[in-house]
Amino acid sequence: KSKGQFYTPAEVSRIMAKIIGIGGAHTTNATTVYDPTCGSGSLLLKVGDEASAKVTLYGQEKDSATSGLARMNMILHDNPTAEIRQGNTLADPKFKADLNGQDVLKTFDYVVANPPFSDKRWSTGIDPLNDPYGRFETFGVPPAKQGDFAYLLHIIRSLKSTGKAACILPHGVLFRGNAEADIRKNLIRHGYIKGIIGLPANLFYGTGIPASVLVINKDGASQRKSVLFINADREYKEGKNQNSLRPEDIEKIEQVYRGKRE
Repeated sequence: KSKGQFYTPAEVSRIMAKIIGIGGAHTTNATTVYDPTCGSGSLLLKVGDEASAKVTLYGQEKDSATSGLARMNMILHDNPTAEIRQGNTLADPKFKADLNGQDVLKTFDYVVANPPFSDKRWSTGIDPLNDPYGRFETFGVPPAKQGDFAYLLHIIRSLKSTGKAACILPHGVLFRGNAEADIRKNLIRHGYIKGIIGLPANLFYGTGIPASVLVINKDGASQRKSVLFINADREYKEGKNQNSLRPEDIEKIEQVYRGKRE
């Protein structure tokens, strides 16, 4: 994976697949799932497996060798029609549509992602103030050395009007100030953030910092008046080198999220 991008544990992938609701939704081959930083494709496959029908998968990965591995994984896991593209998602998004002769981002029913944490080079190759895809015009431009919200805003722009997404980001996105505080306020005012799940520390290979899953839901956003916060940082099995989520931890998180419980 790209520098700063950590492999998504299978248990976290399962949580993300559950909370975006694809398992209980009416899905068909026309249902689309996208991962803009797909790595080897494991998160994309996990979400696809959760659906009741064979959905169509799309992914983009910056590293050429890893994107090749993702294509192979799609074939090995019976998703030969999945579209995996190689390139920098922020500077050169590969999934586009034509709108009155102008390139716009293709939109999807579901988006999941584990982007590079706090990418300090996120704006390389683009001019955020004049982004041709309009990703930063509504909510604001992320700081030059913190790319977390850049990926989240790309995801939001890539969602259909009823689309749902889950994105893993470091805890810092919840409290850092200045430009990121303004982006948070704008996202909340639009009603796009449905929930935030705080995960235990030391879950991800290569970093001990805690992360959060931000749940985005455009459906009913204009009527949304609150954000569900779940602190799950004590729900884990302690390991010698790395912590892990047990089946009962995953079930508890899902039940609290579904029931909007205190």
